[in-house]
Amino acid sequence: MSYSSNYITKKSLKEVEKYADKLFEELGIDIAFTHHFYERLNHPRNGKQISEDELKELFLEMFKNAKQDILSLKLNSEIVINDFSSKLNIPFVLVYDHKNQEIDLVSKTIMRKRDFKTDGNKIVI
Repeated sequence: MSYSSNYITKKSLKEVEKYADKLFEELGIDIAFTHHFYERLNHPRNGKQISEDELKELFLEMFKNAKQDILSLKLNSEIVINDFSSKLNIPFVLVYDHKNQEIDLVSKTIMRKRDFKTDGNKIVI
């Protein structure tokens, strides 16, 4: 990978998850990342490498600007968060985690794309 200096490791992604979990804790929501999300995070198709700081900023903006939309979701609902400034798009699904007895907002994938298309709900932050 030609831009490996900004490559996000699993350990770095765990730090992002801790940061996001702390933000969403008051809403009773845990943030989770799929393996597919991690695979796509460092994919060259994103053009500019996605950074840890970009992800943290996205979760902060998501918390500040989309928390009411997220709280209104029913379980097993999907939503795409589109960060207008970074062009990052993350489809999420809200699920109940029976193992940990908590509600998870699970990121399914990530893509840096200006004109991300979806048939589902989309929130631009």
